[in-house]
Amino acid sequence: MECYTYSKSFSNKVLSQIGSPKPPTSHDRRIYLLNTQNKINGIIKWAINNVSLVLPSTPYLGSMKFGLRGAFDKQSPPDNFSSDYDIMKPPTNPNSVHGSGVYMIEFNSTVDVILQNANALAENVSEIHPWHLHGHDFWVLGYGEGKFSENKDAKRLNMKNPPLRNTAVIFPYGWTAIRFITDNPGVWAFHCHIEPHLHMGMGVVFAEAVDRVKKIPRATIGCGLTGKMLMRNGRT
Repeated sequence: MECYTYSKSFSNKVLSQIGSPKPPTSHDRRIYLLNTQNKINGIIKWAINNVSLVLPSTPYLGSMKFGLRGAFDKQSPPDNFSSDYDIMKPPTNPNSVHGSGVYMIEFNSTVDVILQNANALAENVSEIHPWHLHGHDFWVLGYGEGKFSENKDAKRLNMKNPPLRNTAVIFPYGWTAIRFITDNPGVWAFHCHIEPHLHMGMGVVFAEAVDRVKKIPRATIGCGLTGKMLMRNGRT
């Protein structure tokens, strides 16, 4: 197993500058995202809370804005995972499912995300992942070893001077806690920045205040159901 001692030490020493904006003191919603390696039809995938992301052919923003049906899974992905999941061992049941659901989040709310790493399919293997959020910066409240504990770890999150970033790493067998404000109307991806991992399903989608989005450039919705809609309306 690789040694991440230096990287962990460096990451924990990265703090905000004096005068930088501080995060809200409390959260409105906390989402736990368990990162696992799984299989679907015998093919290795990455999954978040046992859902492997598959991006739909119709852009989320257009399908939501125009109320199109059948463009993506309407059921929201889970906010948490089983409390008895053993992150130190390969999954007991390695099978996962595809999904294109969206986390619908209230506008101007404070959201915490706890990225929880785990063992991959092979024994004694847990990979490092850089997670990137579109449309927002977030405060990195802390890193930790093992499974995140509400009773122990939540009390020692850094609320004094956490760095404001848009990408943060999650270490093997550990967790990373971030906080952001949903102040940017739209649909935003949050995913592993290792591109093959994203294509293998390692990501989620957040949506906030889509009704506040004004004109959408036609070039961004010219495929899938929105593309057909534009063709019917003679706008392409």
